[in-house]
Amino acid sequence: MKKTLFVVEGIHDEHHLKALYPNIETISVGGSAMIKESLDFLIKYQDDFEIVLLFDPDYPGEKIRKQVSDKLKEPRHIYIDQSIAKYKRKIGIEHVSKAHLDEALQHIMIQSYETTLSKEAYIDLGLEGHKEAKQRRLKVTKELHLGYANAKTLYKRLNLIGKTKEDIQRIIYGASI
Repeated sequence: MKKTLFVVEGIHDEHHLKALYPNIETISVGGSAMIKESLDFLIKYQDDFEIVLLFDPDYPGEKIRKQVSDKLKEPRHIYIDQSIAKYKRKIGIEHVSKAHLDEALQHIMIQSYETTLSKEAYIDLGLEGHKEAKQRRLKVTKELHLGYANAKTLYKRLNLIGKTKEDIQRIIYGASI
């Protein structure tokens, strides 16, 4: 069985995770400045680890997530909601409580590389361009533990984790459609 390696943005995230989980294996990519050596290490040893991306739930964190996941074969993802990662005016993994991290660790997602939800189906579901789109997106992101996402980001994340129109219908409208 492969060891799990959690990839985080910065050293504060690493310290926070190691304080809560002493045996956790982490690597920092150095924030938006991205340390080339860290990325090179991940690429070189990706077959030796189950790599889990755990980045801040903000614009820079999502940008880093995309850059790192584009370089790796099968990264896994954990998304944290902004509301639980806030401290004063800052947002970051280093502010997330152990209880919330324990919950998030139960929802590690495997990245899919195929489009499973068309843009047309996404709009038909009322997740974009509908008067209740924001409420529906909140319901879907909460149910799937995807953290807050605007329409464009949620569409990408749903395809990233391989969700279909039927999967989303069950979340929005109930058990059977």
